[in-house]
Amino acid sequence: MLQLFTMFLKIGFLGFGGGYAMLALIYQEATILGMTVAEFADLNALDALIPGPIAINSATYIGQYYVGFLGGLVATLTVSMPSIIIVPLFMKYEQTIRKNPMMNHALTWIKLASVGLLFGISVTMTLAIVFNMVTIFDWQHFEIDWLSCIILLGSLFIHLRFKVNPIILTGIAGILGYISYYLF
Repeated sequence: MLQLFTMFLKIGFLGFGGGYAMLALIYQEATILGMTVAEFADLNALDALIPGPIAINSATYIGQYYVGFLGGLVATLTVSMPSIIIVPLFMKYEQTIRKNPMMNHALTWIKLASVGLLFGISVTMTLAIVFNMVTIFDWQHFEIDWLSCIILLGSLFIHLRFKVNPIILTGIAGILGYISYYLF
């Protein structure tokens, strides 16, 4: 329980750029608990389907998955704690912060780093799920999961061509995955 508390306190304080940008940090910390890439992909699918902030949904899922109800509650409250502290401070000093050019430059770089973290976790998940690789250099385990590849490329095409909501595509991909992996 203490490990869960410190893990999500760190995520709450160091996670800049919103929930998607925090996914890389959440993934890194969740692997310490033993979470696999496939389990993390399931977590991301649930994050897309369940309303609410991604970091809080992820914390609840991981805490409940490894410790139970109390773990979910502790993880959820812990990841929220930094925001509960920082947001009122920001509101008090908002004008001062907005006028500070060094702070604005730092925030610009944080945004760019957040995009990089999001890209990194996307590549990690794609390598693990579609190509069965742990890292980009893990060619000895290279094996294409054709169904995952078709679902990924089909979802991307449908989203870009027809502007279908990603939540709907996630649900359809989940149903297709369930049918193929558990019923056949």
